[in-house]
Amino acid sequence: MKNRFIHYGLVLALIASISAGILAVVNKVTLPTIKNNEKVAVNKARIMVLPKAKIFYEKEKIKAGGLEFIPGTNENGEIVGYVVTVSQPGYAGNIDFVLGIDIDGKVAGLNIIGSQETPGLGSKIMDLDWQKKAIGKDVSYKFNKAVDAFAGATISPNAVYTGIKRALTTYNSEVKK
Repeated sequence: MKNRFIHYGLVLALIASISAGILAVVNKVTLPTIKNNEKVAVNKARIMVLPKAKIFYEKEKIKAGGLEFIPGTNENGEIVGYVVTVSQPGYAGNIDFVLGIDIDGKVAGLNIIGSQETPGLGSKIMDLDWQKKAIGKDVSYKFNKAVDAFAGATISPNAVYTGIKRALTTYNSEVKK
């Protein structure tokens, strides 16, 4: 009986070792493809908020005000703006978004990538039509509850605009040349 448990234990250990080895090989083989796909997805998201840019130089990012501004260039290599990821406290948690800022310091695009806001109220910030309202705004824009908020929800939209204002202020004071 004792030998049977040892036998099954050894068989199980052998199967686990072979499985772990196979997983390690598959991981090593697929890792470059996964990394490349992630890079393509991130680049597409950045182009969505800064459509004039074709290439983003993450190694040339500028850290300022707790934010990272990544320059985007056109096909001629000229900087056309920056993308920045912002995390701003909302009603139910942080609202995370990617913001495109053109060279003049205006919002070129907004993409909210994460939020836990109240469904049916604050979650309306996820609506692409609402996000497009930010395009063209600069640091002088003031939040207008009647235009920018929704009935019953002002905290979430105000949080997004506060994050936008923080990014634009930092851009104008520390990034813009």
